[in-house]
Amino acid sequence: MKNFMHLGAGVLALSMLVLPGAVRAQQVQRDLPGPIDSLQDLEDTGKMLFKLADTNNDGQLSQKEATDALNGIVGGVFFRADTNGDGRLSREELQTARQDFMNQKPLVRMIIQQMRAERNAPGVTPVNTGNAANAGRGVMSLLDSNNDGAIESTELRQMVQTSVQGMYAAADTNRDGQLSPTEVNAAIVGMARSAAQAAFQRADADNNGQLSQAEFDKALTEPAHAIFQAMDANHDGQLSQQEAQAARRLVLSQMRRMSLPDAPNSPSNLINSGRRPAEVAPVPNFGTPAQPGTAPAPAPAPAPAPAPRQP
Repeated sequence: MKNFMHLGAGVLALSMLVLPGAVRAQQVQRDLPGPIDSLQDLEDTGKMLFKLADTNNDGQLSQKEATDALNGIVGGVFFRADTNGDGRLSREELQTARQDFMNQKPLVRMIIQQMRAERNAPGVTPVNTGNAANAGRGVMSLLDSNNDGAIESTELRQMVQTSVQGMYAAADTNRDGQLSPTEVNAAIVGMARSAAQAAFQRADADNNGQLSQAEFDKALTEPAHAIFQAMDANHDGQLSQQEAQAARRLVLSQMRRMSLPDAPNSPSNLINSGRRPAEVAPVPNFGTPAQPGTAPAPAPAPAPAPAPRQP
């Protein structure tokens, strides 16, 4: 867990190092790329997820609703990782799923690989080299309740049920068995506060309840050192312009992947263009039988190509 939190801090630090170049590259846009790039977007997304989980539309989330929603998320990950469709995740399938995730997240993969290379460099004393492997085995043993070396759907369901029960035990402050939006927001604040306290305690090396300047500096420099090692591709202790540009390109590529352009027939584009949906793209007919003696509607003409920009 400690290594994971350091990795998260490292990713944040890397984005801060290369963000100025990214922002300059995006100055022609009104917003940063991505479906969630503002507090309002985050709030709207949270409201949408709450409403999707609130199946009876009573403005509250019962434990069953929360469990069903989480089962749907975990189940999707499970089915995707269960490549042979036997209803079980073997260690090999888990490793494949992990590798697929790394392939989709090159930034995370780069940081992990560089940290491993630094850890295994000549002259470096191996300290806690088994933490990652031990953490992986710990997660496996936690989920694999029958110790058969595989994770079954029933074991994941039990994990989801236990997690939801623990969440409600802490977040359901009025003890009515449901979570209101106010309680959900309060729980998020509580989790953020707990994370901040954990970070403080981790930085307080002498456990005196205070942070000295040396402890504060170390808490800031350790993630920065990890990021420097990740960016220093040839491990020469120097950061060249080429290495900085490579890191910037990597972050920009991740930001572009988050971008979701508006479709030509989105409501805003239709309003701005004054066109009807069928004039932009074929509109499918879902289950409505054609009237006798009527010919099928002709396919709409293709949308004209946009005019080339003047140099």
